[in-house]
Amino acid sequence: MVVLTGMVLTLIHTGLLNAQVTYELADGFEAEQLFSYDAGAPFTLQLGGLAFSPEGEPVVSEGGEIRIHCKDGGRVLASFQPAVFGSFLVMGPGGLNAWFGESSEQNIYRVPLDGSGAQLVDRVGFNFDMVFAPRAARREIAGRGFISGLGASPGHSVWLLDDDPEAPNDEIVANISPFSGPITFDPAGNLYLVTSGLTDSETGMASEKLVRFSPAQLAAAVGEGALQLTDGELLCTGMGGYYDLAWLDDKLYATSLGFQSGVGSIDTIDPGMAFSRNAFARLSIGTEPGGGMIYLAANAGSESFEPGAGQRGGSLLASYGNYVDASGVTRFTPELHFLRSDANGDETVNLSDAVFVIAYLFLDGERPRINEASDINADGALDLADPVYLLNFLYRGGPQPPAPFPGVGAEPR
Repeated sequence: MVVLTGMVLTLIHTGLLNAQVTYELADGFEAEQLFSYDAGAPFTLQLGGLAFSPEGEPVVSEGGEIRIHCKDGGRVLASFQPAVFGSFLVMGPGGLNAWFGESSEQNIYRVPLDGSGAQLVDRVGFNFDMVFAPRAARREIAGRGFISGLGASPGHSVWLLDDDPEAPNDEIVANISPFSGPITFDPAGNLYLVTSGLTDSETGMASEKLVRFSPAQLAAAVGEGALQLTDGELLCTGMGGYYDLAWLDDKLYATSLGFQSGVGSIDTIDPGMAFSRNAFARLSIGTEPGGGMIYLAANAGSESFEPGAGQRGGSLLASYGNYVDASGVTRFTPELHFLRSDANGDETVNLSDAVFVIAYLFLDGERPRINEASDINADGALDLADPVYLLNFLYRGGPQPPAPFPGVGAEPR
């Protein structure tokens, strides 16, 4: 069940835990509770990664299985016996395979979406995160996988996936931090990483950093010796507790475990505003603030990830948990803003909208851009009753269409 009051969205589990999860959410966005899990399960059975399929279907590592949740139900892609502690789950180029890393045996697997099972392809000690360079990146790195994990020297490193569990991997960035951290690429091929576990020697405070490496730097390091952390561009500091990163619509999004604030969150990091950070969603579990936001996945839409776009603006998938009484996955999407009865999308309401709906229903006409706008009587169905309702309003003094009308807005709850 979903309860919305102002900026505070409460998701009440109907599963086995019945824990109350509350988000203080940015204006113009919605949250949907997808799954809840046993927060008290052994670590090897806990959530171990999230991804989106090319069709926008959630892919989840949990309970010793990797599952894809399609419209017609869940399907197991791979099963691990005994279960392993998951580090990451990411979708590979082309969308045919997911890649799963685990820290129980330090293995990395390719998991085809056709359900043929997991295939061992690499091994990186204490692997933490993985990301693929975009096709637009430099030729030397385009489409290749980069993995954060245990370094060859003190500290941790970023390694190049080589599809060989026995061969040593090419070290691309060395001496990052005491612990592996999250990494991601932007569409141009710049690699972003957050250092983890660093403490300022003077203040004693967490001093985690966001650092960027250019495509040219990464390409030059392939087979030629690792870059050092100091070779990257320091973008900002004070990034304590960030667990996962994703790039969506020209912004970075990061999940925070809440070490500094006491409240887990998803933060927006805006390169256009000097990498300033703002809370996109702040989490509370139960009556007290707490719990962490953990894994994160982004699914780009055909429009910008901003209020009004609805599902066309894409979505974020994030997991939360406190390892006591709450664990689950939430999907975040922009609100849909529209003008009810503007079926043909010309920003006016008149006879042409009724004709548009009739043509779609009975004459193989153009599909509505926004189904909700064509649901003129707001009964949840798109049928002949909708154009009849509009004609009755326009020419016979019938009731006006339900909100949002006569202006653009969100559908009432």
